[in-house]
This record gives sequence, structure tokens and C-alpha cells, in this order.
Amino acid sequence: MIASTVPDWLRGLWRRLSIETPDGQRDTQTQVFYLQTSSCFADLRLPFDRPDLKQASFSSLTQAEIVALSRQQGFAGITQFKQGQCQWVRYIDYQPPQSIRDIGLLYWQNNILIEEGVDQVYREEWHKVDDGDGDFTALVLAPDDTSGSVLTWQAGLVIAGDYFIYSHNRSVTLPAAETLSDFLMTSTTLQEQQDYLGCEISLGLCRSGRVPWEIQRSTIPWREGTALWSASELTIDWEHKRILQTSPQGEGCRVREWQIREWGTGEAFTV
Repeated sequence: MIASTVPDWLRGLWRRLSIETPDGQRDTQTQVFYLQTSSCFADLRLPFDRPDLKQASFSSLTQAEIVALSRQQGFAGITQFKQGQCQWVRYIDYQPPQSIRDIGLLYWQNNILIEEGVDQVYREEWHKVDDGDGDFTALVLAPDDTSGSVLTWQAGLVIAGDYFIYSHNRSVTLPAAETLSDFLMTSTTLQEQQDYLGCEISLGLCRSGRVPWEIQRSTIPWREGTALWSASELTIDWEHKRILQTSPQGEGCRVREWQIREWGTGEAFTV
């Protein structure tokens, strides 16, 4: 298993209260959730004015809806902490990759965690939703051999207590662009636009939702309210430190091999 790279007080599920930027803007309406385990993290950011698309599908999206979804953000990867500074190394990113580091100076102000940008200028306020009660798990689905990048995951799952964030990369590589919206509005067909939106970052509850593994917030809105997976699909292989996920696909089955990077009590997988 991977040793902890962050202090214990950073582990858990957080919700952002606000962000202030150099132009004087203060955003308190974007829904932002950040889940940190001992070494891995995931972050989901949904605009407050995202349209209600819970009954939609990729093929049914209008151009305006595609643009609205492209303004979402989310990322996942590993965390490095040193002398009060935290760097989040992204292996999955909903937006196009940027050369600038995601690194912040963290400190407490009363009971609020403050994050100030190091390579960028911003100030965020964070509130801890749940400390995970010491129960943290991180699984990684490694890229296939054709990806050509060591800084890429096919998928990741981080768990703190009863909360999870699942991240699954899109099947195509994003071209360089300042934002996903900029790229989608200038140079792609409708089918390509749908493919580029196919990056899933989903927040949910392992046990206490309406169904086991219920997704409550997601970059794919019609996933909300559904189950991430069925526990019956999962087989824990302790000898090789992996979880095998077997799910129907056409007339056969697809097997995915999840690497266990961190393991807590395992209660999430007994639902």
C-alpha cells in the first residue's frame, strides 16, 4: 500500500465555501467538492447555473447544452504536501491540461481552511464535510499500453468514510486549449464534442444513499441518482492487491483490474 503523503487533518471530504480572484470576483455559488485520502484525491466543480439534464443523453444534447457542460471542472490524481504547501498532480482532468502547477499554501483561519495559490493568484475557503473516521481507500485503473503517458489514469476511486468520488477519463485525448469551452466552440463536429465531454467525475454515498453506491453529483448529469456499480461485480484479490470488476458487455463480460493503492475497513464493499 502507499504511505500517507498528507497530514491527517487534510484527509476527508471538503466543500468549498468561496473563491476570490485578483479581479475582485468572489464566487460562493459553484458547487465544489474535494475528497482527499492519504495519497490520492479527486475534485468536482459544478456551475450553479448548469441546466437540468438528468433525463438527457450525449446524443440528445443541444449545442447550448454542450457548451454548458463544458464549463464544468473536475480532476483526480496524487497529492504531495511539504511545509504547508500542497500540490495536486492531475492524472485525470475534465478541462484541457495546463502547464501551470496546481499548488496552494494551506493554513487555518478559525475553523476554516484557507488555500492561497502559489503559481496562480486566488484565495479559497474550505469547510470539512466529513473526516472519514479514519477509513480511507484509493483504487486506480491504470491506462492501457497505448496511452503513452505515465501521468494518466483510466479511472480512479477515492473513498472517505461513506463518501466516494469516482473519476473516469474520456476515451480520446484532449487537444491543447485554454478551456474546454473554447475548443468545443471552434473546431469539432457534434460527435467529437460528445466524445470530449465523456469524462466522468461523480460524487456519491457508498452505503447510506437510496441505493448502494448512489451517485449524487456528476459531470454526466443523467448519472445522478443511479448506482456507480453493483458490489456483486467486484472480487477482491488480496494476493495481487487488486479488485476485479466483472460486468456484462454484449454477449460476454468485461473485466477491469483495479489496483489497490490504499485500503481502509472495506465496509464500502460489503453493501
